[in-house]
Amino acid sequence: MNNNLNFQFGMYEPATDSVIINTGENSILVICCKEYNSSVIFDAPNDIVYLYRLAEETPLLYAKLALKANGLQDYVDAMNEFS
Repeated sequence: MNNNLNFQFGMYEPATDSVIINTGENSILVICCKEYNSSVIFDAPNDIVYLYRLAEETPLLYAKLALKANGLQDYVDAMNEFS
């Protein structure tokens, strides 16, 4: 994946459980949260709420972490350290 994507605008779309990112002129990126979240190992099943909150509140950060190797896993692990 190209790490030089210019994420200009993003939003979480609950109907499709996706993060939709505007990456530039006439270009969008759709990230299926269910697919990306399924690669994360949770300490407790309810920990998935960390990823849904991230997608809803800061979709650009969710997208950047989803496209980074172990990004979402590292995020969940960090949230568990703080709670």
